[in-house]
Amino acid sequence: MIRTKKTFILLLAILLSPVILFAQVGKAEKDSSKTVLFAAVPVVNYNNSLGLMMGGMTSGYYKLNRKDTISPSSFTMLAGLYTTNKSYMGAIIQNLYFNEDRWRFKGIAGTGSFYFQYLQGLPGGSSGKLQNNGIWIDFDTDARFVLAEIQRLVFPHFYVGLEAMLMHAETTFELPVGDLKPKIISDLNSLGYTLAFDNRDNVNFPVNGFFINFKNRFVRDWIGASDNYDNYEIAANYFWDIKKNSKTVLVSRLYANIASGDVPFQGQNTIGSDDLRGYSKGEFRGNQVYAIQSELRQNVYKKIGVVGFVGVGAAVDEFSEIKDNSLLPSIGFGVRYLMIAKEKINIGMDVGVGKNDWSLTFRIGEAFSR
Repeated sequence: MIRTKKTFILLLAILLSPVILFAQVGKAEKDSSKTVLFAAVPVVNYNNSLGLMMGGMTSGYYKLNRKDTISPSSFTMLAGLYTTNKSYMGAIIQNLYFNEDRWRFKGIAGTGSFYFQYLQGLPGGSSGKLQNNGIWIDFDTDARFVLAEIQRLVFPHFYVGLEAMLMHAETTFELPVGDLKPKIISDLNSLGYTLAFDNRDNVNFPVNGFFINFKNRFVRDWIGASDNYDNYEIAANYFWDIKKNSKTVLVSRLYANIASGDVPFQGQNTIGSDDLRGYSKGEFRGNQVYAIQSELRQNVYKKIGVVGFVGVGAAVDEFSEIKDNSLLPSIGFGVRYLMIAKEKINIGMDVGVGKNDWSLTFRIGEAFSR
């Protein structure tokens, strides 16, 4: 249980840090002739698994060719995080749009060490099925990875691409009995292809259109992976400008992430992040994750906006395991501030509530943009 004093200090830090940040950015916004526009947001958060989290994110937005008026602005993002349970992470993200948006490139590189937990169900009953209750198992995962994806426009709004990833992960478990600390070392190298349909009117803050993204990754030992399995990921998003004034936007999202084959612990999926907000403990994990969500985005005054979201999802090993009692609800709200009007870049934070869990998320940009 978080004490009242600690909660007050945390909320005060959350409320003050964006105010200071907005004051710093206000002057830069006046000079629209700058070739690079910057956005930054501090991260101050707390949950019962990672403890107090401190860090930040910063992004730079720019045109590769200033004469190219069709391509969205490219961006480079740096992110870092440290927690009081001694977890840490650092990452760089690079998105490039060029040749009148005929080509798109994404690159991500990161490293980190996370002390986390998962719920190990206990077998019970004549069926041998896992019960909802179980034992929390602590684990530490050290990971580093590099990902590259390139897409080419082949038909109007339709992109085809290739993706490659190198990832090394070492996970050490701390069992609740004895001094045993089993360790799993895995290389999750993969190759795959991507298919995308994108007719959004803006990639940073769309108010109309569809964005449907499908990825099929092949993890194979002949490219240095420790296991052999397939991964299928699909995200289908629809954006609707309800009042035709870009101030009231309804977003609907269908998401699925499916791993099939000899899936290691590090290859499993968990409920959380944008699918679904409201989960941060790592309790719900499996080979397959499904989620359906809706989010209402409302501008309330000049550069200030709010969002409200609701959704439901499930984390299972097989689709047939989805039942009413395995569905996980999500509900929450967020605040937004338009930091870079030229690029329609918002910063903000979301508070989500799930089943016996909650989350607080700081962000540059909106949910459902990937």
